[in-house]
Amino acid sequence: MHLKDKKPYWVLILAIIVADQLSKWLVTRRLPLEQTRDVIKGFFRLWHVRNSGAVWGFFNGHDNGLVPKVITFLAIGALLVVLFFFLRAGRGARLELFSYAFILGGALGNIIDRLRLGYVVDFLDVFVKTWHWPTFNIADSCITVGVLLLALSMWRGSCTPS
Repeated sequence: MHLKDKKPYWVLILAIIVADQLSKWLVTRRLPLEQTRDVIKGFFRLWHVRNSGAVWGFFNGHDNGLVPKVITFLAIGALLVVLFFFLRAGRGARLELFSYAFILGGALGNIIDRLRLGYVVDFLDVFVKTWHWPTFNIADSCITVGVLLLALSMWRGSCTPS
C-alpha cells in the first residue's frame, strides 16, 4: 500500500495533533497553572498541570534534567516503531491502520510538547471521592483508544503478520 493510499489515516493523524495542540493552547491561555475548573462537580474537572515525566506522571518533577530528555528519546523511539508497522500495514487492515493513526497522532501531540516546552500539558482530571485517575490530555486519550483498537485487531486476528 502506497503512502497516498493512506491519505485518510494521515488526515486523522493531523486532526488529532491539531485537536490536541489547540486544546492545550486553550488551557494554557484560559486556566492558570495548577488551577481547576469543575465541569461535572465531584467527577470531572479541568486541571492545568505540567508533566515532565512519563505516563501517569511517573518521574514527574524529577530533579535530574536528564529524565525528560530520556523520556522524550524513548517516546520518539516508540513512535518510530509504530510508524514502521503503520507503513507496513496493507489496505485491508483498516482497524489496524486506524489504531496506528490514533497512536501516532497522540504520540506526536505529546512529543511536540516535550520538544517545544520540555513537558506535556495535562488538563483532563477524572475522580470519584478519594479515587483519582492520573490527569491526562487528548493525546493520551487517543493513544489509549489506539492501543485498545490494536488489541481488538489482534484479538480478531486481523493484524498484519510480522
